[in-house]
Amino acid sequence: MRVVLTIKESSHGLWRICSGKALLYDQLRFAPAIRLARGLARDEHASSGRTVSVELSCAEFTIALVQYAGPGASRRAAA
Repeated sequence: MRVVLTIKESSHGLWRICSGKALLYDQLRFAPAIRLARGLARDEHASSGRTVSVELSCAEFTIALVQYAGPGASRRAAA
């Protein structure tokens, strides 16, 4: 099973981290939101072995930031 953490723009230029429809964190600045989401994904992958990815989602586009793949596969990160 794949887990996707999504960073989305919140109110007043701040950002939030969601997993599916669940809100995990809100009112974060941009860089700390990315660092926190990547750390959460890394920890989830390490503890469960599941594939976990982080995406940055805006109204116009979605960018894959990092993916921690399942056992035996290497990590892929977007440049």
